[in-house]
Amino acid sequence: MTTTESLDEVTPEPSSPVLTDANEQHKVDLLEQFYLTLKVTYMASPLPPSKSVIHERIERLFKAPHSWPNAYEIEQLLCFVISDQQLETELNRRLAEAQQLKLEHVAIIDKELHPDGRPPADKRIVLHRLLNDLQWFYSKRVQHRTASKRLLVRVSMLFMVALAAFSLVLFIQFFAHPRVSAGGNQAGAGAAAGSGAAATTPAPDQTSTPPAAPAAGAPAAAASNPSTAGNADNTAGGAK
Repeated sequence: MTTTESLDEVTPEPSSPVLTDANEQHKVDLLEQFYLTLKVTYMASPLPPSKSVIHERIERLFKAPHSWPNAYEIEQLLCFVISDQQLETELNRRLAEAQQLKLEHVAIIDKELHPDGRPPADKRIVLHRLLNDLQWFYSKRVQHRTASKRLLVRVSMLFMVALAAFSLVLFIQFFAHPRVSAGGNQAGAGAAAGSGAAATTPAPDQTSTPPAAPAAGAPAAAASNPSTAGNADNTAGGAK
């Protein structure tokens, strides 16, 4: 089987399921670009007369739905099938990337590639170990970013809730409470005015006295009113 025929078999159809998200189209584009690079690298690598287990595994992963774990596995498996020239180029590039990112074990990997008086380590094994460290670093960074975004959303929601509660308290304190106080003051003033009026008005049983019956003063009253006196004389004459 030639390299071109192998790639035609492993290339997924356009209708193949892809782990996508409508809101993260840029991540999908990056994943597809990464798959394209892996396919070209696999096509440029020499194929043995009979496919090995590694080649079969790589082809199955190309046929599987595209995802970052599958792409990472393909990248690690390519370390054992690429040519020596590809190995040198990829190893130097990945080593420079690891040094720029300041990975923890990059110094040990550099010593394995340039030992002092010892035989150099297998470069394919070193490249596989280096790729594993780089993939682990990028996976952790993505998880940290996701956790940071989630925490930022939660903190923003809590801040909005606290701001709404604080605004409600201020509204009750400066708008609703003065009106209640003003109503209470008016009611108190009305009650005080009512009590003052009740205190200034004399009680009927203390200031009012019943009119006395006119006994000796009746003639004087009759004299002051001629009509009344005449009627009294007529009444007296009739009685006689």
